[in-house]
Amino acid sequence: MWAGARAAAVEVLAGAVAAATGRWTGARAFAVAATAIVCVTLGCAGPLALLDDGGASVGTSGEGTLRHPVPLPVDGDGYTVLARWRVRQSNFATGEVVGALVRAARAVEREAPGGTAAIGDLSRRGGGASVEHKSHQSGRDVDVFFYAVDAAGRPVRPGEAMFHFGEDGRALRWSPARGTAAPATSLPDVRFDAARNWAFVRALLTDADAEVQWIFIQHALAAALLAAATTAGEDPALVARAAVILHEPTDSEPHDDHAHVRFYCAPADRAFGCSDRGPVRWLKKGWKYMAPPFGRGADDGGRVERELGALPAGELPMTWAGGVLSG
Repeated sequence: MWAGARAAAVEVLAGAVAAATGRWTGARAFAVAATAIVCVTLGCAGPLALLDDGGASVGTSGEGTLRHPVPLPVDGDGYTVLARWRVRQSNFATGEVVGALVRAARAVEREAPGGTAAIGDLSRRGGGASVEHKSHQSGRDVDVFFYAVDAAGRPVRPGEAMFHFGEDGRALRWSPARGTAAPATSLPDVRFDAARNWAFVRALLTDADAEVQWIFIQHALAAALLAAATTAGEDPALVARAAVILHEPTDSEPHDDHAHVRFYCAPADRAFGCSDRGPVRWLKKGWKYMAPPFGRGADDGGRVERELGALPAGELPMTWAGGVLSG
């Protein structure tokens, strides 16, 4: 009954998988072929997504699923998933996203020991909708609460609730988990830790295995990160890229208590139905490989950095002059 193109497709698919691994025989090879037959017969959003040990993001961030989810351990070097967020069991993502978070927290711990990255929600085990989020459905979104310091500049360890920060970087009020009450204790004198928060963002933006599409964050806090980056002498091209990616959302809360990081689909996941919404990669990084006058030439004098810095005009209180950020 399996004749023509459909039978051929099954044979090619099963054979390609077996050839790629070089180790599947017997029962496992039969399981692969059976999965292929089911997918060709009934249709699947990426027939091999079920076989991907590193997780596969399917669909969009707002309408998707997560196959073979990879759990983020609730505690690790330089980070923790807060207790009131652990109970949601939303600490699953693709392998690329989990790896990027772990590496970023470790990088900050090496550079500025003492701080702890407080991680909120990623996705549920199988992705999909949740009562807490409209997005976070396909393993490519994560909430990271801000590093904070006290009045003496000492890092503040995350507690049962986090903080909403004002435009001056001072804590305004508690930010408890949804459905829970704020702490009964008075609000401490806490400030936004721009140096550590920038170090975390820099680690994400320079990660070799995962690419950030957006970091949703309140505009004044974004400006504080860019100022910290410039003060630290970061590459102007990296700061320019961050200026585009750091973005205050227009359809939700301003994100003054956490950064919502969204990653692009991993290249392999696109074959499984993963789909990005918003700007494509070349808008953000292709320019650096293009010849003048369109891209970043060797002697452009910071022209592209200035132009990229002008893109979020009216959103971030900053200007560019010779590739240097000023407030």
